[in-house]
Amino acid sequence: RDLHRVVRRQRQMCIRDRDIKARLTQRDTIIYYDNDFEVFIDPDSDGHNYFEIETNARGVIFDLMLDKPYRSGGNFMVQWDCPGLKTAIHCEGTLNKSKDKDKYWSVEMAIPHQALTMNFNNPLKAGNTWRINFSRVQWLKEKGPEENWVWTPTGRIDMHMPDRWGYLYFVDKKVGTSQDELVYPYNQAIYKLLWAMFYAQQDNYSKQHNYLRATEQFFLTDKELKDLPADARIAVEATQNTYQIAITNPAEGVRYVINNEGRFRTEKIPAREVKNWLWMRLNNRSDAEWQKWFALLKECGISGVMFEGYNENIYRLCKEAGLEAHYWKWTMNRRELLDKHPDWYAVNRKGESCHDKPAYVDYYRFLCPNHQGVAEYLAEDYVKEAHKPYVDGVHLDYVRMPDVILPVSLWKNYGIEQKEELPEYDYCYCDVCRELFKAKTGQDPLELKYPMENQSWINFRLDAITRVVDAITKAVKADHKAISAAVFPGPSMARHMVRQDWGEWTLDAYYPMIYNKFYYEGPEWIGRSVKESVETVNGRAKIYAGLMFGDIKDNFEEALDEAYNNGASGVSFFDGPDEEYLHKFKAYLDKRGFVVK
Repeated sequence: RDLHRVVRRQRQMCIRDRDIKARLTQRDTIIYYDNDFEVFIDPDSDGHNYFEIETNARGVIFDLMLDKPYRSGGNFMVQWDCPGLKTAIHCEGTLNKSKDKDKYWSVEMAIPHQALTMNFNNPLKAGNTWRINFSRVQWLKEKGPEENWVWTPTGRIDMHMPDRWGYLYFVDKKVGTSQDELVYPYNQAIYKLLWAMFYAQQDNYSKQHNYLRATEQFFLTDKELKDLPADARIAVEATQNTYQIAITNPAEGVRYVINNEGRFRTEKIPAREVKNWLWMRLNNRSDAEWQKWFALLKECGISGVMFEGYNENIYRLCKEAGLEAHYWKWTMNRRELLDKHPDWYAVNRKGESCHDKPAYVDYYRFLCPNHQGVAEYLAEDYVKEAHKPYVDGVHLDYVRMPDVILPVSLWKNYGIEQKEELPEYDYCYCDVCRELFKAKTGQDPLELKYPMENQSWINFRLDAITRVVDAITKAVKADHKAISAAVFPGPSMARHMVRQDWGEWTLDAYYPMIYNKFYYEGPEWIGRSVKESVETVNGRAKIYAGLMFGDIKDNFEEALDEAYNNGASGVSFFDGPDEEYLHKFKAYLDKRGFVVK
């Protein structure tokens, strides 16, 4: 069906005018110097390569094609003549006679849709939409300014804003037999926000000669963001002279993209792939019970298990069910060396060693990372575990110093208030560390007036743990096994609370233990922690949000949303979930359209 039939049946183009004038007579002159009627068509809605056809009351045509809008340095090609174009002009009055009073003139156009093809991937067929607009230019006073009436207002005196034109929706039904409702080709909340960000970039460039480089620089309001899909993600890539803004809608499987020239496109994205995990202790289930349990985990979207301990038979059954099996083992917290290497244990600011006076609980037996032999011992130990049958990788835990600051909910358990770094919980002040630090800085850490504020001393201990992790990582990766770690929530908290600078490590994956009720926080805190973690690793590793099942049970989906919507590659559950909630988890993954790897 030709485009003109669709348009003509919708509305007659009637232009009221008491004095109908048309002086121009030659095709492809600038017709809007006369009173005119204009049609704008963008078949693929990308804001580029669109068509403009103008006519005056004589029926003189000015038709052209534009590669992009003038605002983006566009060029117009007057040499394009719309092949097969037919027009009809009717004047209810007399042309170019000002002494009488005229009523109106009307325009009909027959525009073959074949004339509007330029390798567009949006053919004229039922269910598709094009962008279209109509404009009337009227010179009410000689020498201007001209007046403009438009079908769909653009908000500026500029018709060359295809993103603000109306929609032309095609149907394949006989007029009057049924009524179709317009189906927008894009999520309107995303589409409008993307273009609002485009205009913000244009305005900023006109003032600063530079483009905004990050989403935060747009200062988007809650009102502007509230209609976006829950897991939509905004990304800005920019230099001084170019940029691209993208908003991804995983639920739709589409990414909306615009660049500095106002070129808009959508692109399909594959379904989001996630991996999900459990931390588990070994217990005395029968083989049949283990098989049933592993089958349930697999069915409900769990990808692998971190086992605290090793049992070859259980690992084998886990693997046979299609799950990964990782050996979860403590790192710096080791009591097996109490007799063999009592000097290897960390010492607090009061001179007390974890060897015989551990902090908080009896099992807190932390090694000093700077003692010669510690890193080598741990690296060899993890390689030995990685070599065991059916082990896919090793998972580090307690990769840190003792807590200098406990999670606030635990203070009452020990009758303490850690409003500052107390000396009995501040490690490591052993002779080895003191000598190394003194050789490096000329200062004895025990003589620092405010050790908690001395950045060199803080970094010294952060770097010591990192060197141990590097030694373990190098050895395990040389053995071609995966390596990951359970870490404190958010790199900034980890550095402050346990001397753990995991954002600088080179592991394959991190499982920040975002146990929100430990910190008297709600589910939204999970999202903030995940966001910080994802931004810190910046694509170098996976982030799996570690969730305490009991903490999120009452806000299960909200907690999951916070993790996934802020970039987690999956979640890992501790102390749960049970069978009921595993099925709820599966339903959640299905609803989100996630593909579990």
